[in-house]
Amino acid sequence: MKVGFFMIGMLKLMGMNSVVAQSQFTGDVPEPAIVQEGNMCGGMMPVNMLSNCDQNLECVYTLGPMIADAPGFCRPSCPTVRDQWGNCLPDNCEVWNDGCNSCSYEKATNSLVDCTENVCYTAKRQASCERYSTNENDFFHCSQSYSVLSQMNNVCCTNKDMCISGFPNQCSPECASLVNLVFTNCQSTLNLDNIVGQTGWSEFHRLCQETTGFSGPKDIPINCAVWYDGCNTCSVTDGGINFCSRRMCLTMGEQSCMEHHDNITETHETRGQCFDNLDNDNDGLSDCDDPDCRIYGRCRIPSSETGRECFDGQDNDGDGLADCADDDCIKDPRAQRRCANYVRPLIAEPPMMVPEPEVPVPSNSGH
Repeated sequence: MKVGFFMIGMLKLMGMNSVVAQSQFTGDVPEPAIVQEGNMCGGMMPVNMLSNCDQNLECVYTLGPMIADAPGFCRPSCPTVRDQWGNCLPDNCEVWNDGCNSCSYEKATNSLVDCTENVCYTAKRQASCERYSTNENDFFHCSQSYSVLSQMNNVCCTNKDMCISGFPNQCSPECASLVNLVFTNCQSTLNLDNIVGQTGWSEFHRLCQETTGFSGPKDIPINCAVWYDGCNTCSVTDGGINFCSRRMCLTMGEQSCMEHHDNITETHETRGQCFDNLDNDNDGLSDCDDPDCRIYGRCRIPSSETGRECFDGQDNDGDGLADCADDDCIKDPRAQRRCANYVRPLIAEPPMMVPEPEVPVPSNSGH
């Protein structure tokens, strides 16, 4: 039985999620060409330049909704949903910002809903998840690496043989995101010798490092609490990865520590301890004020009103708006039902200033 190089001893050849349906043409009009990863697809193109993406790929449009007729490029299929700029969402994100608008992610329907309505011709910032789930089990743990290895067969091995013949000769940002998640973040806790020892791995790993823009992993500071690996955000304790988000990024960023522990303690706050109003690790900080908790839900957004703060009648973020009158609560999935029928009070317009009539100036002509 043949297997892909990423799944030793496991057959994983059935993950073809995004077979693009080909249009039916008649007469002398040629059928669209079937193209591989990185090639142009879709858009308002001459009929002799039309193309569809091959299996395991989808046509991704990255120029935003204001340039709807532009062609896209064939990229690995996204397991969740893409925003209007082509970014693939992690499945445990609750509120997503695409660089222009914020939307709630409705996992049941796999769709973005209740979006703000800003008009942007270019993205104003890097797309990111504004709030992740507060359930730690929704994040990626190194013990789940085999599910990511399975996903790599579809994301990294977009050639027709699913890498049965060897490792790919290219590494897309989406692929590099997953490779980094397992082979860098989990390197110290997993035995990956049966993969990294195979012929061709070193060259493939080098290609992925070139895609990420750095030659190798950086050391995580011992006092780091939240680590950004260039794509995914991870909870860290004593320089080791606890768990991470699970994104496939269109571009890779610079590795860095996003939050630091102010005090080094033997224990760290986690899970429900981040929402009990107690300083459980005796570092002088509790709940969202403790960097240990910054990876969770409402702790991800400083100066915003979310969760139970949307029902306490107070202006918690100091923006002059409280509860359902605050945009933060309108886009919070936990407050949507209560705020759905909320009617914002009308702001009275200032009275119109009527100009005074002009007084004619007496003439000096003597008439």
